Amino acid sequence: MSSSSARTGIFVALTGALLFAIAGVIAAGVFDTVSPARTAQSRAVIAAVVLLGYGAFRRRLALGRHLWRFAVIGVIIAALTVAYYESIARLGVGPGITIEFLAPVLVLAWIATVRGERVRPAVWVAAVAAVTGVGFVTRAWQADGGDLVGIGFGLAAAALYAAYILLGERLSAEHHPLAIGAWGFTFAAVFWLVVLPPWTFPWDEAGGVGLELVAIGVLGTAIPFVLSFVALSLASPGVIGVVLTAEPPFAAILAAMFLDQHLVPIQWIGVVLVAIAVSAMQRFGDAPLASDQPAVT
Repeated sequence: MSSSSARTGIFVALTGALLFAIAGVIAAGVFDTVSPARTAQSRAVIAAVVLLGYGAFRRRLALGRHLWRFAVIGVIIAALTVAYYESIARLGVGPGITIEFLAPVLVLAWIATVRGERVRPAVWVAAVAAVTGVGFVTRAWQADGGDLVGIGFGLAAAALYAAYILLGERLSAEHHPLAIGAWGFTFAAVFWLVVLPPWTFPWDEAGGVGLELVAIGVLGTAIPFVLSFVALSLASPGVIGVVLTAEPPFAAILAAMFLDQHLVPIQWIGVVLVAIAVSAMQRFGDAPLASDQPAVT
């Protein structure tokens, strides 16, 4: 891939990470009214409706022969949310987020071992720096009664996130990002509607935060997920995985600006670490591998 396309992919991924962070700040005020699980259900359904409608208008909903792949990525999206929520419920927000964002390291490990591609040492260092930075930003050491089950859910979330990135790369090479997002969220919405039937939805309570739920579903879900698929069509999944770690620092800065949450020095150090890692991807994004030769010859 060319240097210009990879850098475009990095910029697109950063934009998506910023939108995810904005949605997180909005969601912080919604959880007092609608549970996290119901919020996840709402965002999946709203994203599916919006993307199916826009995709139909643009005539970009062709499935080809890979219906099962869309179903898999939809289930991954839904299961990722479940694992993440269970992790933060048991470990606390900081540790849960940090474990989930081990995903870039898992993606690089897959590329190096399963694909047999030699990853540049600088990319490994950037990935570790990014995860460390996320840990500093979220203050991951402040676990709330963590347990092995919570750690298990966190690791599951990391594995599912990595699978989402890798499968997203494969789908993005063959399908339009709108089709991936539309059908992926359609299957995710079906999952949630089965697990949490719509007739049990707290419509009275949700009415007060209806606009916020729509914003989360469109601005914080439909658009950034499609952007992530665009990014994966332009740059290596290892690179995009590292860039997406910008979401927690973005969220922390936005929370400091709009929710009056004060960032301590260690959190600012984390922001800088993630910024350095993303900058490194700007340098190595067009050539994430040390060579075209397999790691084992």
